[in-house]
Amino acid sequence: MTESRNGRSRLERKRQEAMTQAEREQTTPLEDWRRRDEMGASGPETRPSGERFIDHQSSGPVKQKKTKKRTLPSLPSFRLRKRSASVKQRPRQAEKQQSGRDSGRRGTERPKRKWRGKMFGLLLLLLAAIVLFTSQPFTFMMIGSDARPGESLRGSRADSLSTMQFVPLSRTIQLTSIPRDTYTPIPCEDGQKDKITHSFAYGGEDCSEGAAETLLDTEVDSKIVISFDSFIGLIDTIGGIDLVSTGTFSEQDASGKANQYSFQKGKEYHMDGAMALAYSRHRKTDTDGARANRQSEIIEATAKELLKPTGWTSIPAAHRYMKEEMNLEISVRQMATAALSLALLSEREHLEIKGADDYIGGVYYYVPNEPTLKEVRANLDTTFYGTLKNQ
Repeated sequence: MTESRNGRSRLERKRQEAMTQAEREQTTPLEDWRRRDEMGASGPETRPSGERFIDHQSSGPVKQKKTKKRTLPSLPSFRLRKRSASVKQRPRQAEKQQSGRDSGRRGTERPKRKWRGKMFGLLLLLLAAIVLFTSQPFTFMMIGSDARPGESLRGSRADSLSTMQFVPLSRTIQLTSIPRDTYTPIPCEDGQKDKITHSFAYGGEDCSEGAAETLLDTEVDSKIVISFDSFIGLIDTIGGIDLVSTGTFSEQDASGKANQYSFQKGKEYHMDGAMALAYSRHRKTDTDGARANRQSEIIEATAKELLKPTGWTSIPAAHRYMKEEMNLEISVRQMATAALSLALLSEREHLEIKGADDYIGGVYYYVPNEPTLKEVRANLDTTFYGTLKNQ
């Protein structure tokens, strides 16, 4: 048994000595391991499984007991395999990461798109609500009292009467002037016919409103009563208005002094309250219709002044002044409709009640022409959708 071991060890030493140093450097630990396995299997006698391999020197006792150790594959080949495996896995990992990013983007884009769609739908609903809210036309009545500065409105007459109908969807503002001597039934006089200017003296603004509704066969939605004092105070409250004169004339002031103000056609003026009153009162060189048109110009200029960014701060004070001093009756919807009509640059149409002068019982009256009156009533008729029926 010892001889076989010695013989095997001598044979192994001879083989090891035959190997040059260059061959040993070229062989890998894995090849060396395989050679050792082959040498152990080709011997004349197999080793017991539990017996260790002992290497003896050629002379003398055994110097060192060597144990058989299993070496791992060379580090370069192991790294190469690991690197190749990682290279194969990189495309898959990149695909997974890209799919995760895409899914994340889709997940973030979908809520954004849904939110944008909802916002767009809400804006459309809001726009539709605003259009419906402000599209219904309304008729606004202006009653100008002839009370002089310092005088009470009670017992005064209606110096001027006119209505403004705002129709946003048709982009029109229809102005109807009513001559002060118009012969028409007066509700507060038991329906008896009289000059419409007397309606204010008999029953105030409500009586004048009823007389105008009977004459025009339309409903008055809101009204305002303007005196000399309140007119001047309103224009001064907003800091004056800018207006281009549509006529050339001179007019007295509020106290009755003649030729205190002069106006030239086509010239722009910055008017304070007293000057604007003189401009709106003039009717000696033209008609009641022309005066009513100038009054509508004053109203539009006032509205434009308030709609300017510099005039926004004056809106609360102006609204409060008109309610307290002019008995203004107007709702929020009607104010929005009027503002929309002005913002759309609506065309102003002047409807005139034509008639003839007549004396009844020795008193002068202006008697309306019935066919002309019917035409005016037809023009004031609107549809459910807020447009004019005659268009």
